[in-house]
Amino acid sequence: MDTDNPKHYIKTESVLVEIHGKLVPFFVTSFRLQPSNQAHLKLEDIDLPEQADMLIGADVFLPLDKLPVLKGNKFYYHEIIGFTVVDLNTSSEVGIIRDVLENGPNDLFWAEAEGNPEIYIPVSDDWIVRVNRDKKIIEMSLPEGLVDINKK
Repeated sequence: MDTDNPKHYIKTESVLVEIHGKLVPFFVTSFRLQPSNQAHLKLEDIDLPEQADMLIGADVFLPLDKLPVLKGNKFYYHEIIGFTVVDLNTSSEVGIIRDVLENGPNDLFWAEAEGNPEIYIPVSDDWIVRVNRDKKIIEMSLPEGLVDINKK
């Protein structure tokens, strides 16, 4: 589970399971938390081991309206698409976040600025100073030269 607090989801009633590139809704009949942010789900109408085997490794999603509201500097990746990254060290706009790339050990903001369509910024809690949802801005304290690495 990609969450800081998996206990928020214990009473989940339904999920969407990605099967062959499509999200298929299922009702959850039981939900057991496991160590390491994992959960075992029993889904309605999945009664045979062969049915369950077909779902092993499938991505599971919640409807957006079921996600807990995050505050402060906590955010869901989908909610910050379109936000502008501002580097407080240079008081300059770095670019607009177009996507978040989940890239192994370090996720990356993929931002775009005029004349520079590919700016990659590691997602680091230590660098994020403030998330302003009203103005759609993420203020960061970026290491010197990071943005220059991306310039063409």
